[in-house]
Amino acid sequence: MSRKLSPKMINWLEENVPGRPWKETFRMFKQEFPDLEWSLDSMKRTCYRHGIHNGINAQFKKGNETWNKGMKGLRIPGSEKCWFKKGQKSLNEKPLGSEYKCDGYTMVKVKTTGTRYEKWKLKHVLIWEKYNGPVPKDSVVTFLDGNRDNFDINNLACIRKGVNSVLNTKKLRSQNKGIFETRVAQIELDQKIKKITKNLGSD
Repeated sequence: MSRKLSPKMINWLEENVPGRPWKETFRMFKQEFPDLEWSLDSMKRTCYRHGIHNGINAQFKKGNETWNKGMKGLRIPGSEKCWFKKGQKSLNEKPLGSEYKCDGYTMVKVKTTGTRYEKWKLKHVLIWEKYNGPVPKDSVVTFLDGNRDNFDINNLACIRKGVNSVLNTKKLRSQNKGIFETRVAQIELDQKIKKITKNLGSD
């Protein structure tokens, strides 16, 4: 059954699908939006329709057949940039510290064992964590100037997912760091006021 997702849900998928296994993303999605009755396959199909893909062993099931990116069969528009080229070594063969691009993000190999999700991490997240420790579960690391190749620690910020969703939904992102930081602060304030007002109304 087809279900219409809210802009907040679509933005959540855009932020959390790249670089993660489908099952992991689906588990996180259900935690974020527990009221939505949705299956893993439905999430995959929705992502493909919106041009969202994880770049990790993505699969699409049709009937009893399984189609894989990079193989003969279904080709997802825009996914070519994450396919392997002829003669290219598997990502599993690459040494530690190797990098590759997917959906505009740079992935870095950090382990030689484990799942592909465990082996490869987003470069900007690694850099932020080097200075600040693990990213909180309710937050994401973003680029202040919108440039996904600018890994200067001063260009990286950790913001709550709820704030990030508002930035995307209302298209408030800016290439100007000052403007971006001001908008983040404003959203944080608006959400705090809304929460306090809601609590007062429940008394």
